[in-house]
Amino acid sequence: MPRFFRLLPLCGVLLLLGACTTEQRLARLDGNVARLLGEATVPALGEGASPERVSIDDYHPWRPGEGEESGVVVDLRGALELAAKHSRSYQNARETLYQSALSLVAQQHLWAWNPTHNLSTLFRTRQSPESESLFSTEESLGFTKRLAAGGRLTGSLALSTLRYCSGDRSVNMGTLASLTLTQPLLAGAGKLVAREPLTQAERNLVYALRNYVRTRKSLLLDIAEKYYNVLNAEADLQIGEMSYESLKYSQERSLAMSEGGRVTQIDVDQARQRLLTAESNLVSYREAIQNAKDALKVALAMPLETELSVSQQDLTILLTSPLPEPAFNLEEAVAKALQKRLDLANARDALEDARRAVEIARDAMGMKLDLTLSASARGTQGNRLHAPRVGKAEYSAGLEADLPLDRTTEAIALRRAMIALGRQERELAQSQEEVTQSLRRTWNTLRSYGQRIAIQKLSVTLAEKRVENTRMLFEDGRIAIREYLDAQDDLSNARNSLTRQLVSHRICWLQLLHQLEELPVDPDTLWCTQMEMP
Repeated sequence: MPRFFRLLPLCGVLLLLGACTTEQRLARLDGNVARLLGEATVPALGEGASPERVSIDDYHPWRPGEGEESGVVVDLRGALELAAKHSRSYQNARETLYQSALSLVAQQHLWAWNPTHNLSTLFRTRQSPESESLFSTEESLGFTKRLAAGGRLTGSLALSTLRYCSGDRSVNMGTLASLTLTQPLLAGAGKLVAREPLTQAERNLVYALRNYVRTRKSLLLDIAEKYYNVLNAEADLQIGEMSYESLKYSQERSLAMSEGGRVTQIDVDQARQRLLTAESNLVSYREAIQNAKDALKVALAMPLETELSVSQQDLTILLTSPLPEPAFNLEEAVAKALQKRLDLANARDALEDARRAVEIARDAMGMKLDLTLSASARGTQGNRLHAPRVGKAEYSAGLEADLPLDRTTEAIALRRAMIALGRQERELAQSQEEVTQSLRRTWNTLRSYGQRIAIQKLSVTLAEKRVENTRMLFEDGRIAIREYLDAQDDLSNARNSLTRQLVSHRICWLQLLHQLEELPVDPDTLWCTQMEMP
């Protein structure tokens, strides 16, 4: 058997040993992503932050659990846990972060010692004028490596075999080893320019991680707001039902009193009209509940046909707990937000990117001069392979220059980079002002809600007393039924307003914490200890 064919089994074994399954490669890729996220945690989130764990394969659509076929009952914590598992927007945020990490993996791979391998075979037969068969192989093993100074190093070892299967049965084998170094000496040289794609990929991962954390907090706010909207709608219905029963009693009472001549038919008709209005309101309240539940289901990626109920305990806690208040003044809050906001950190770092882009564009305006060094060695050709003869290697050196005679394209790129830098400076200033403005507005709104709630609680107390007083006066025939009906309407409106103000205050408080970057959200449950009522 020819020597070449004896090598084929060995080559096959080597290929099998070097091969990896797709699952193994993906698992290794997931490990690299986890490592990069861990390395980016401190630059992105600061000292003491826990590394993010992002698994994009664990997501699955919502499925009813055991015993939940007839309906699902959740409290606020449970709703957030469902969102962490099934929210489509949360999964999209995970995938966006993961893709940013993949971009960095790809850039880092370009800077590694990357092996190259090529293998080709050719079998050719010619029948005339003489029958002749030709079998040849070309194989090369090599590597490429980018250098921090801007150069590139490449090396290869080529093997070739030529065998005539008929006629001349000689075997012709040869080897060629080569090594080449290309290094910029002027424009394009240096770590700043050479590593720019890698540097930007590293910074992009930091930006993506910050955006991911902000998105997670925004999702918490969205779920909490939709959850409290359901509670608010159900409270409106409960108050409306109480008002309806009270008006129903008033209508029956007025009808009985009219038979005794104590009230007029006009009073009876007014009571009937108010009862019909209350009944119409109940229809609107039930519709509002269904709409609020549907909005919550969509946010939880839950099928709309699923029966969903929310815990009234959260509303009870909201009604009975004292209002939370900031432990600092507005000026301290603004300073805290400007220092800790992750989106502002991205804007500040983006300004550094813009400055670096100007430096790189300015470097490209200069003269380009590249040095190329290469060496190659061949082995003796014959019927067996021989190592390359290093002692008889060939060496070469060359320079390639690009004089700055025409730099129009580079000048355009530099001007654009300078414009982008100025724009980024303005965007950073505007972002800081917008953060301050938004925080001041939320702060003032929170104070307004607190004052309104205090007033509304007093209004509910007075309305309850008024209903009781007017009821006794009406039954004694001392006032018209309109005054009693008006008192009942005012009580219902006061109770509804108090519930809405409490819900609005709660959402506003969470928004303030979000603006201050004071919502450390658990990635697996979306729960935050600041969500707990004092």
